[in-house]
Amino acid sequence: MIPTLKLSNGVERERVETLLGRLRLDPRDVALNRGERAKAVAIVSAILADVAERGDAAVVESSRKFDDPDFTAEQIRVTADEMREAAGRVPVDQMAAVRRSIRQVKEYQVRILPQPPAPVSRDGVELGLRFTPLESAGLYFPGGKASYPSSLIMLAVPAQVAGVKRIVVCTPPSKYGRSDLVLAACHELGLTDVYRAGGAAAIAALAFGTATIPAVDKIVGPGNTYVQLAKRALAGCVGLDGFLGPSEIVILADESGNAAFIAADLIAQAEHDPGSCFLLTSSDGLAAAVSAELVKQAAQLERSPAIEKSLADDSAIVVDPSMDALIALANRFAAEHVNIQTKDDKAVLDKLVHAGAVFVGPYSPVAAGDYVAGPSHCLPTNTTARFSSGISVYEFLKRTGVARYTREGLMNDAAGIIALAEAEHLGGHAASIRVRQGGK
Repeated sequence: MIPTLKLSNGVERERVETLLGRLRLDPRDVALNRGERAKAVAIVSAILADVAERGDAAVVESSRKFDDPDFTAEQIRVTADEMREAAGRVPVDQMAAVRRSIRQVKEYQVRILPQPPAPVSRDGVELGLRFTPLESAGLYFPGGKASYPSSLIMLAVPAQVAGVKRIVVCTPPSKYGRSDLVLAACHELGLTDVYRAGGAAAIAALAFGTATIPAVDKIVGPGNTYVQLAKRALAGCVGLDGFLGPSEIVILADESGNAAFIAADLIAQAEHDPGSCFLLTSSDGLAAAVSAELVKQAAQLERSPAIEKSLADDSAIVVDPSMDALIALANRFAAEHVNIQTKDDKAVLDKLVHAGAVFVGPYSPVAAGDYVAGPSHCLPTNTTARFSSGISVYEFLKRTGVARYTREGLMNDAAGIIALAEAEHLGGHAASIRVRQGGK
C-alpha cells in the first residue's frame, strides 16, 4: 500500500527526492506560468475580472457552475435566523464539542496575545512598539467535499481575540456550505457577516467587495489551487496569509514508536484526499509494523479507496539508521504537521526547525490539534513552513513603531541624521533637521 524507501539506497533516495519535489512549490512554475498552472492562472484571472466587473452576478454564476445550479443572489447572505435555527437542530453532543473547541482555542490565543514591550529609552528619546488589530478580515474555508466547522473556529477565534472589528466569512454554497453544524458554529461565535460564496469568486468578492459581500483588508484560510492562485494574484491589494493547501504529516520515530498510533495518524491525514503522509524512522521493525497496521486499519474505514490512493501515490515510509539524517529530511519537508515518537523527544524537537505545528509524544495526535487543543489548525503546507507560520492572533495584528523625541534627543542624533541624508543626496531630509536646530 505505502512504499518503504531507504535513504541508503540510491534509487530509493531518488524516489524520496521526487516526492519532496512534488510537495515543494517551485518558484519557476510561478515565474514562467508553466504547464497546467498556466491554465489555472488564466481561469482564475477571468473569474477575478468578472467579479470585479459584475459583483454579485458573477458570484452567483460561479456558484451555479461549481456548487449549486439553483443558487440565487438572495441566498448569498446567511441570515441570523438561519444560523439560530441551524443551532437548534444540531445534536447536543456536537454543540458541546463546538463550544469546547471555541473555549480552548480562545484560551490559547488569549495567552499568546502579544503585549507591547517596554520602550527603549535614550536621553530625550523614547522608542516603542504598539499592536493594533485589523479593521476587517475575510475568513475563507472550503466546503466542497465535507463540512468544516473546525476550520471556521480556527480562523474566527484568533481574529476575535485580536480585536478585528469586522469579520466576514465565506464558504461555498454546496450542501456542506449549508451544513447545520457550520451555521451553528457561526451562531455560537456571534458572527454576523456570513456569506455563501466559493472558490476564486469568493476571494475576489472579499477583495473587491460586491453589493452584498463587503471588501476586507486581509483574506485568510485554506482552499484548493484556484483559491490559492486567486489570493496570490491579489497580493499587494489586500493582506494575505500563507499557502494553506492539501494536508500533510511527517512522523519522526525510532523503535519506541507505537505502530498502531502512527498508522492511525498517517491514515487521518490521507483521509483528506489528497493528503501526504511520511513516516521517517530509524527502525526497520517499526517500518514493517506500521506498514502492516496501515493495511489493517485502512480496510475498516469508509473512505478506504481514497486513503489507499493517497498512501500509495503521495506518501512513504523512509528508513535510515541515523536519526540526525531523518531530522534533516524532516526539516526539508517543513511539513504542516510533525509528530515525534522517540526515546528522546526533546532532543529531536530541539533539532526540528521547520514545521507548521509539532505534536510531541504518542498521545499527541494531530486530530487533537485539528479540533480542541488550542493552536489553529490552519497551517502552512507544501514546505512553506520554512518561512511562514500558522494562523494565530498575530495574523490579525499590525505592528507599528512609535518614536518620541524631545529637542535634546533630536540634537543628540542631528549630526548623524544630516550626514547620512547628505550622503544619500536627500537635502530635504537634512533640512528637516537643520530647521529644528535653529528653533526653541
